[in-house]
Amino acid sequence: MRGSLPAIIGRPGWLLALVLALSVVTSAHADPFFVRVYGRTYKIDPRLPPGEAGGPKPQEIMKALPADLGRGPGFRPPHQEVLAEVEERTWIARNLLDRASGQTSRAARSTDRETTGSLPRRTGQARSPQVQEAYDRHRALDLLARELRRSLDLPVRTPATGFSRPKLSPGIEADYRALKFDPYEAYYGFRRVKAAFRSGDIDILAGVTHFPLTVTGRVRRKIHDRAQLAAMKDRLLAPGIREVVARSTFEALFVRDKGMMVGEGEVWITRGPTGFGLGAVNLE
Repeated sequence: MRGSLPAIIGRPGWLLALVLALSVVTSAHADPFFVRVYGRTYKIDPRLPPGEAGGPKPQEIMKALPADLGRGPGFRPPHQEVLAEVEERTWIARNLLDRASGQTSRAARSTDRETTGSLPRRTGQARSPQVQEAYDRHRALDLLARELRRSLDLPVRTPATGFSRPKLSPGIEADYRALKFDPYEAYYGFRRVKAAFRSGDIDILAGVTHFPLTVTGRVRRKIHDRAQLAAMKDRLLAPGIREVVARSTFEALFVRDKGMMVGEGEVWITRGPTGFGLGAVNLE
């Protein structure tokens, strides 16, 4: 009989392939466990991608999650908001990893050119401690975000924008479309700006800023580039402004033709050639 068990066993190549296939399926599905996120408990039942099947167990990966992730905000946030918060942290971690990897690569290329005159050949096994820490943090957050999306019946793969498509009310959609704004493009821009302030990192903030940035206070000025932005880091990333942005929600934003107002006008998110980004900051 074709395809019968004796026929397969009689062919060593078939048997080896069968064993390998079973081992991949077994290792790609880890035992479920529980993780506390923003005061809520989630069951994690991960199914690792094939490329990660031979790596660390999910429980080991999750040990690199930020220590404060489990603390609740004093109320039970909706599941969608928990996911958005985790995706913000994942987006920040991705930026930090890209920067750490890029700096290491540039330094390595410079050193190798000086010593050998050629570009280096490096693998993931040769990560510096700084890059490894950034990699571990991003991998843990990305796995958590992936599992939260699975629990909400959303596409598991990380969205191209970095943030899952929200469920917006018809009223909010209508308000944005009346101003000829794409409400989802506006949402993604809001989350990026919010995450950038959350990071406290001036380079990440520069990446979401529309230059020239308008800064008002005792004197109105224009910030034209990253260097000028960095010179005002302490004021632009002051605790008061960061707290206003951190407490803001997309649903509560005031929107007009100028863009989206955060808080009482401390921050404005405006639309530019590359989408929505930081357009103005009020320091008064």
